[in-house]
This record gives sequence, C-alpha cells and structure tokens, in this order.
Amino acid sequence: MGGSVFLTLFFGLFVAIGIGILGYGFHSLNQARQAAHWPTVEGRITSSDFEIDSDSDGTTYRTRVAYDYNAMGRVMTGKTIAFGYAGSSSEKFHRDVYNALPVNTQVAVRYDPSNPERSVLSFGVNNSIIFMIIFGAIWTFFTFGLIAIFWLGGQGADKLLANMIIYSRG
Repeated sequence: MGGSVFLTLFFGLFVAIGIGILGYGFHSLNQARQAAHWPTVEGRITSSDFEIDSDSDGTTYRTRVAYDYNAMGRVMTGKTIAFGYAGSSSEKFHRDVYNALPVNTQVAVRYDPSNPERSVLSFGVNNSIIFMIIFGAIWTFFTFGLIAIFWLGGQGADKLLANMIIYSRG
C-alpha cells in the first residue's frame, strides 16, 4: 500500500509539472497572439544586460531589458521582450537579442489597451514558446508512458493465461 501511494504521488508530481509547462506554453502563445492586435507606440531601451548563470547543471543565458514608452498619456516602463522568452543554453540566440537591443535603441512597443502597463517588444509565436509546448508535451507523454509501464508490470499473467489452453498440469 505504501509503495502504491508513493508511486501515485511521484508520478502525480511529474504529470503536474508537464501540464504546468504545457499550460504556460499555451498561455504564452495566447498572449503573443493577442499582442499582435495591441496598439504600437515608440519606446526607448533604458537598460540592457546579458546574463550568464552557471551551476552544476550547466550554463544558461538571457537578455534582460527595460524600456520606456508612452501609453494613454502616461510614461511607462516595460521589461518583457516577448511572451514566453526565457533563458536557455543557446548563447548565440540570447547574444543576438542582446546585440539588437542596446541602450537608447528606439523600438516599437505593443501595449495592452485594457492594461497599458503590460507591454511587449516582439509578438507572435517565437522559438521559446514552441520549445515550451514541445518540451511540456514530451515530458507529459513520457510520464504517462512510465505510468503505463508500471501499471502493466503489476497486472500479473491473467490476460496471458486467459488466452492459453492447458490440457493438464504436470
């Protein structure tokens, strides 16, 4: 009984993680598509940093920016490059983003008219969103595959024996 509860909790956690990643990916996709229809104003990059984070799992890179823009008569500060944008191990990808967005660069900023403090520089589907959706799907399907293997392994030989004719036992 204890092992069954442990496996349920263990696999439940992994399923929840996969569904969470998928949910975040689809949420980012939805936001990115909505942003295509938001008003666009001119903005200016006020800070730009290339971050490198190294630990025992490897090195990840990320570009962080801040930009000012004027929406609905108010000066706002945004920090979102693109919905779903996150650090990764691809230095070239993040270095290219960083190099494109130095301080004082004039950029187009899209802002949410229902919440002008929410803004983004890039809209639409991007590689970060695609990666999250694919990774979340693979994680979730792999976890369900492991669940199926454990479940089938504990079923015994009943189905195999049900399709067998035994004339006599020795």
